[in-house]
Amino acid sequence: MTQTPAEGRASLPPPRSPGAAGDPRAHDWGPILSWLEGGRGFLLTTHQNPDADGLGSLAALAITLRERGREVRVVLPGPVPEACRFLFEGFDGPLCTDPAAAAGLDGVDRAVILDVSGLGRIGAVAALIRAQGLPTLVLDHHLANDMEGLGAVFPGVSSTGEVLAALLAAWGARPGPAAAQALYAALTSDTGGFAFSCTTGDTLELAAALVRAGARPERVHAELDQNYPAARYDLLALFLASRRSHAGGRLLEFALTREMLARTGATRDDSEGFPNIGLAIRGCVMSLILGELDDGAVKVNLRCVAPYDVCAIARRLGGGGHRFAAGATVAESAGLREQVLGLALAQLAEREDGWPG
Repeated sequence: MTQTPAEGRASLPPPRSPGAAGDPRAHDWGPILSWLEGGRGFLLTTHQNPDADGLGSLAALAITLRERGREVRVVLPGPVPEACRFLFEGFDGPLCTDPAAAAGLDGVDRAVILDVSGLGRIGAVAALIRAQGLPTLVLDHHLANDMEGLGAVFPGVSSTGEVLAALLAAWGARPGPAAAQALYAALTSDTGGFAFSCTTGDTLELAAALVRAGARPERVHAELDQNYPAARYDLLALFLASRRSHAGGRLLEFALTREMLARTGATRDDSEGFPNIGLAIRGCVMSLILGELDDGAVKVNLRCVAPYDVCAIARRLGGGGHRFAAGATVAESAGLREQVLGLALAQLAEREDGWPG
């Protein structure tokens, strides 16, 4: 059933000798490769409000599985952001964004969940996977991961795209331009254009290999960073005007309300990247956004620099993420803002002397 990868494609960075914990290129992928080889049809999904890492990784795996003769059904818990639609240009299978309307799953016998730290983050797709009784594989890089089933989770690695690339290299895959571009988008998205501290030599080595395989950095940049409607900037103006300063400007608080969205005609997709804005303001070491959701819940987005740890705050709120970028969705309560501010200010006070010894 496995097909030989096309000749002339660039190779991914090769696996290393097993040993280094936390290094996906030194991981023993044998059990996962056997699991993939044993599958006939795969359901692929990622988290709600998906980003280019989740969708790029998913698209690259979907293209690879189709090239190897497998049936693939992409079922997402919601719409694909307009800026990420180009990631699926090389995928010739069905893509469903309404789990209740998912059809044609008779030939599907496995599910792969990418870039997800908990089943609650894939919405109604979780119920579909359970109803079909599908064994699952989880590929992720988040700190707080409570997923069940077969999995490979590498906290601290730049992106799920980097994790998937190590798996594909171990499988002997040599991506063509479409899969390479999807993986490149995953990398650049979660590394802030290779500027975040999660960027390593391995990350850059992988990026170079993907460009050799046909990824076009200028296309990825144009789609993800230069493809915004005017309403985004109207929303940004209101977002910036909501800024509140705490602890002498070390902590910045922002709001993203339903009224702002209605007033500007923007969508939630148009706020992509807003969580990183606070840290660009001189003196800020931690920022938070309290965003109103349509169901009355609040999305808390947190960002920080070393030596702080916003994932610890997100976990207290029932969420998760990474040390420097995390979040949680919380039912609205009268004291939520004060709770979040209290946790953030307490951490600033505890670590105000700088790097812990």
